[in-house]
Order: sequence, then structure tokens, then C-alpha cells
Amino acid sequence: MNLLSLFFKPAKTDDIPFEYYPEAMMMISTSGEILQANQKLLDIFKMTPEEFDTAELFNMFDGGYKLIEGLADTGTCTIVRSKLNPEDELYLEIMASRMPVRDRILITVRDETSSQKMLSKLMFEHEYLTKHTKNKDVYLSKISNELTSPLHSVVGFSQAILEGLGGDVNEKQEKYLKIINKNSEQLLELMQKLIDYTKLEAGLYDYNLKMFDFVTLITNVFNEYKLKAEQKKLVLTVDLNGLLKRSCYSDEALIKQVITVLIENAINNTDKGAIRVAVSTPNIEIVKAAGLVVMPETGDKTYMMFQVTDGSEGLSEDEMYTAFDPYANADDDISKKSLIRGLSLGIIYHFIRILKGKMWVSSEEGEGTTYSFIIPSEKIGI
Repeated sequence: MNLLSLFFKPAKTDDIPFEYYPEAMMMISTSGEILQANQKLLDIFKMTPEEFDTAELFNMFDGGYKLIEGLADTGTCTIVRSKLNPEDELYLEIMASRMPVRDRILITVRDETSSQKMLSKLMFEHEYLTKHTKNKDVYLSKISNELTSPLHSVVGFSQAILEGLGGDVNEKQEKYLKIINKNSEQLLELMQKLIDYTKLEAGLYDYNLKMFDFVTLITNVFNEYKLKAEQKKLVLTVDLNGLLKRSCYSDEALIKQVITVLIENAINNTDKGAIRVAVSTPNIEIVKAAGLVVMPETGDKTYMMFQVTDGSEGLSEDEMYTAFDPYANADDDISKKSLIRGLSLGIIYHFIRILKGKMWVSSEEGEGTTYSFIIPSEKIGI
């Protein structure tokens, strides 16, 4: 039963006391003739009773009687723009119901101008931001090529000359070429990381989720950096005893880059002693303690935790707070090495956030530093 029929019972006359009801209403015949309206409806259309006496449905809003008939038959409502006073941009929600009073149709009208304008504004802003993001993506891609291509040339040609492809070089020339080659390589790395970080901040990174063998991944990275650690007379170990399953559903390339940065950072910051890498399957309480939102049905093997502990002098409380913010020390004198390190940590921090994980750092001055992250290892709506 239509609720409106509860308010309007069959009457002996065409006059129904609309003024008692909170909505703007009018009654029409099945031929489309306007019979009756209340003051609330006149106020919405800014009409006098005299103007209303000569009004026609098709002059009030698009669709006219055909629209009203369709709404009455389907029991639906719609939003239309008023044809009266178009400069006011009046948007109306129209609902219609057939009445058991001499084949009448009751029309209820609500002013939805404010909400419709807000919706239009949001849609415009969405379109603008979408276009702006696309333009930014294109711009960053172009500027990336413009900035890095010349540096690639400097690195490549300086290395080629050092290798004698341009003829013999004397000792002094070799010294200068090595300086050019080294500095251009550092600048190239810095520019690439700066561009990557900017893209991440702009939300322009596309990730690729798939199932892969995490043990194989960590073993390959470990073998790659074991020699570098030994060259500094450091002991690099990996503990996989706490890992309950090998498979991981995530972005393999991102995870590899995160692990690579953390292990490389640990080696660079450790002068003596050992570097320990531990991979485990954390229980749900540890996952919650890390600040991740866990769904009630989540199992115990849904996440993976990675930790790398170095033998550095440790970080102060302020340094831990800003560890993943490359802009934190902008006022200080920063070397290229420190800039690259800060950008690298900022990039992988964003990577973990993209993968719906959590990264943090813990440290005590003089006791070393541990970088940790937890990510979902199963498909949970990343």
C-alpha cells in the first residue's frame, strides 16, 4: 500500500486540506489539469495563487504530465530542474501517487537545490582532480626523461672514455673522469628517487599483485648482499624459522625493493658486528598492536612480518619520528648520501602503505636500530 493513500482518503469534493501536511503538494486530474496546491508548493515555485491558476505542468518542469504518470505507475521518484525562473537553478524531487478520488494524482515536491548543487560541485571537482592527476602523471613521465636521459649519457660516456673507447687518457684526465662518473651516478640515483617519491605522493604508482615464493625472494636478496657485508667484515644472517608458509600474495617487485633498501641501509650504517634479518608469521595480536585493522574472520597466517636489526649507534627519539620523512631535515646541511637514504626510506614506507601494511622503526642509542614491517600475505582486499 502506498503510504500517501493513508493520508488522503476518498473525499466528496476536490478540496483536500493540503495545509496540514509538511510537504509541498498539488493535485492533478488524469488529463493533466492542475486542480489544487498548498502554499508550500507556491513558495517553492515563487508563484502567487493567481499565477498558479493559469499554470501548466509542462511549463513547471521537464516531462510534464508524462513524467508524473510514469512516476505514479512505477512508484518511483526523480529529480528535475524547474523551468520557472531558470536563473535560480531550482532542482526538485518529484514523487507521484494515484489517489482513489475521482482518478486524481497526488504530486509531492521537495526542494533539492542545495544537495544537487553540492553533488554537481563534487562531480566537477572529481573530474578536475582526475584530469589533474592524469596531467601530473604525464608531466612527471616527461620531466623524468628530460632529467635522467642527459645524466645517463654523462655516466655512460664518462665510463666509456675511462675504459679507453675514446683513446688513451693520461693520469690527470682519468682522475677527473672518475670524479665526473661518480658524481653523475649519484645525481642520477638522487633524481630517480626524487621522481619516484613524487609519483608516490601523487598516488600515481600502479602495483601488481600476485602469488610468489617469499623464501626464494629473500634468499636471492640475501645472496646478493652477503658479499657486500663480508667486505665490511660484517655477519649477515637470515632467520626464517618463524615463517609458517612460503607463499605470499603481494607485489613481488615492491617487496624486493623494500627488503633491498632495508638491508643495504643496515650494512651502510653498521661498522662492525652483525646484521640480523628475521621473517615470521605474526599472530593477530601482534598485527593489531602494529596498528593494522584486522577483520574478525582473519586467520593466523594472513600476515607476514619482516625485521632487520643493524649494529649502528642507534637513533634518537626525534630521528625515529622522522625516519621515513625525507623533508624532515630540509633546514640542515644534507649530503647527497643522506638525501638518497632519506628518499629511499620514504619510498619504501609509501610502498608498504600501498600494500595495506605498516612500517615502523625502533631503536636505542648505542644499541642498534630495527626496521620492521607487516603486510598481508593473503588476498584480503588490497
